[in-house]
Amino acid sequence: MKRSLWFEMVLVLAGVMVAAGAVAAQGQVASGDENPAGAPSTQSQAPAQTPPKNPADARIVHHLAADVSVALGPNWQEYDIGSVPPPMAIANFAPPFHLTGILALQNAKQVAMLQFATSSNPLIGHDSSWLDSQLHMPSGSGMSLLDLIFYYFFPPSSACIEQVLTQDPKATFAPLPTTGSGDSSDPVLQVSLACKPPATMAGFFASQVSGGITFAQTNDGPRAFARIGDFYLAPMDRETIGGMIWYIFEAQRTDPLGPSASTNFNLPGNMQGAQSDYFWAIGAISPFPFVSDSPRANQPLIHVAYAGIGANGNKKAEFMSILQRVQVKGASAGVQ
Repeated sequence: MKRSLWFEMVLVLAGVMVAAGAVAAQGQVASGDENPAGAPSTQSQAPAQTPPKNPADARIVHHLAADVSVALGPNWQEYDIGSVPPPMAIANFAPPFHLTGILALQNAKQVAMLQFATSSNPLIGHDSSWLDSQLHMPSGSGMSLLDLIFYYFFPPSSACIEQVLTQDPKATFAPLPTTGSGDSSDPVLQVSLACKPPATMAGFFASQVSGGITFAQTNDGPRAFARIGDFYLAPMDRETIGGMIWYIFEAQRTDPLGPSASTNFNLPGNMQGAQSDYFWAIGAISPFPFVSDSPRANQPLIHVAYAGIGANGNKKAEFMSILQRVQVKGASAGVQ
């Protein structure tokens, strides 16, 4: 591959992404949204933690803006994720949810992470069957569960993306990954970069989801794909909790952890043989706003994402316990 051809492709990719990102950002600001993708999150700058009134009650109430809160044990600690995901350079390839607020927490004792978010509602005009089928599509389809986790929960760092666009890794001609969306099997020009995760809990869970990112130049324009690991996608679950309707999705890593997982990421305990488990719940006050004439058609969707590890990888009980404690203004009282 001649360097000039690679350089030309990088210029095309970078130019299209920057231009598309700028247009998207202008559209968001024009619509009154002050939190475009890649901008610092301001939704949860109000006091985010409320100490328990009763010292015997170990739970702390965490807030996402003024409308959403959750009471969790003291091992759950808030942390700053920086800008609202996904990174601007790959935002146009992400599922069509525009996040408008983020609350992120991690539990070092349990080796688990949580993310609460509010978003726009791209589900109007569809139904639960459509949502189920879309989130069970392969990664790269644009609306799959694995895409949600990759772009919005554990995206590649901006530094990694910058390396793809500015360095000169090996470019190849290869077919696009299978996404179930009818893509051509003809080889296309593409370049991949493996992102080295940081030795942190977030780095560990990110490494379990994806080993890097691939940019491809197709006849329809540039594309981006995560290099996703092997996952089992559980059937969709629908739950009504405290006046909220939740659609719950699970992605369980199929291969167990090796003996060096704890050491490589500075995590406590021996995790060998355990499996990572990821959940994503999309919720709204009942009735769920699938139709535009719904009384709450303009209400934001609420997302709860969770990542944990355990024997056999089954963390659903822990996730459901957390979901039952989510309080949303306007919904009936949930679990106390």
